[in-house]
Amino acid sequence: MLYTILKFIFSCTLKIFFKDLQINHPEHLPKKGPFLIVSNHPNTFMDPMVIGIHLKQQSYFIAKGTLFNTALKRFLLQKVNVLPIYRSQDNNTDVNQQQKNEEIFRACYEHLGNKKVIMIFPEGTSVNQRRLQKIKTGTARIALGAEAQHDFKLGVSIVMVGLNYSDPTSFRSSLLINIDKPIQVADFEELYRKDKREAVRTLTEIIRERLAQNTIVTDDDEEDTLVRRIETIYKNRLLQDKSLPLQTAAEEAQEFRLTKGIIRAIDHFEAHEPQRVEQLEQQINTYFQGLNQLEIKDSLLDAEQRNKSAFAGNLKAAAYLIFGFPIYLYGLINNYLPYRIPSWVANAILEYEEYLGPTKMMFGMVTFTLFYSLQTYWVHQFFGMPWLTLLYFISLPLAGFFALNYWQRVQRTKGHVKLFSLFYKRNTLVASLIQQRHQIIEQLEVAKQDYLSVLEKQKTEEKG
Repeated sequence: MLYTILKFIFSCTLKIFFKDLQINHPEHLPKKGPFLIVSNHPNTFMDPMVIGIHLKQQSYFIAKGTLFNTALKRFLLQKVNVLPIYRSQDNNTDVNQQQKNEEIFRACYEHLGNKKVIMIFPEGTSVNQRRLQKIKTGTARIALGAEAQHDFKLGVSIVMVGLNYSDPTSFRSSLLINIDKPIQVADFEELYRKDKREAVRTLTEIIRERLAQNTIVTDDDEEDTLVRRIETIYKNRLLQDKSLPLQTAAEEAQEFRLTKGIIRAIDHFEAHEPQRVEQLEQQINTYFQGLNQLEIKDSLLDAEQRNKSAFAGNLKAAAYLIFGFPIYLYGLINNYLPYRIPSWVANAILEYEEYLGPTKMMFGMVTFTLFYSLQTYWVHQFFGMPWLTLLYFISLPLAGFFALNYWQRVQRTKGHVKLFSLFYKRNTLVASLIQQRHQIIEQLEVAKQDYLSVLEKQKTEEKG
């Protein structure tokens, strides 16, 4: 009962928290168990929520045993189907650790034998980075062990899910969920009977490869910074190019495909023309240092974007800002505290960035429910008119979203006004940055054509 209630609440909350929540290939989810959901883990306890709400069946979740450190936590976690797994780094002094894990493995075998669904995050830890940690062997051991107990006739499958957050810590960010075709564990029967360890190793490596295909993975922080900066400068132009190749089913989401393509291109040129990558990286870093010096964003120097949405001097935008101000003020007054308190609390009590997003969301559920309830009660007590109370209650979230959108437009307008003033105060530096941006895009265009030629040549050689 608690699981069903929480699933409904989280489903509604996540639709509000994310501006865009897209699922790629939901048809790959089996209609019934037994199967294991295997996912990357960038955003702590938000990850099981965003997957769980899209499963028709109740699922069991494997989590680290340290979460079960109080009687209340044990009670609540068991009620929402969480199973503990004990890791050596969590409690080295626990002599019963191995026995506890064997019990959990047996419980997983039993759940799969009863056609249940189990969700596992095989990295074993949550890290807010665009890369995969080492994949643990537990998933393969559970899947193969359950099949072996039923002479490989149980029908267990493994479904890889790639979670791609645009910004895991921010309200109204976006999330792309890639769902891969299931792996049939029975296909590994022959290898398992010959060599159990090799079967576990092989299946674990396949899981790693398939997760990497469905997530954005960079090699290190330096490459990740370069990729993000290329995205900032170049992605809008790439979005207009319909000729870019589709390499996997996961890449049907266009922005995901573009980012994967940028990473593959960088890897190619680093392997064959490292000096080219180094020179481009230096130019891009110099350009962003200039942006930081002027405290402006790249989008302000994008001529095409300026022509599309030049808020400075735009009568439509000016009218929006003038006549929308009273609504903005109404939304701000009624929503500021419940919106800001979760961020204040999360930043004050949390040490790790990975917990910021889900903690903000959880506290936001509480603060908005509490504030909206009290505000609506006070309005009803003061006016005593049910229709006005209902109208006020409906207006609260609508005005809140308007206020957020209005503030974002104000920030963009301030950026355009600032750039307009910089053209007079620091014209030489601004002109230099615009020229640098133009040169970077020219080099990226040439690199794109060179890389596409390489791909075409490879395709021709494969056919031949």
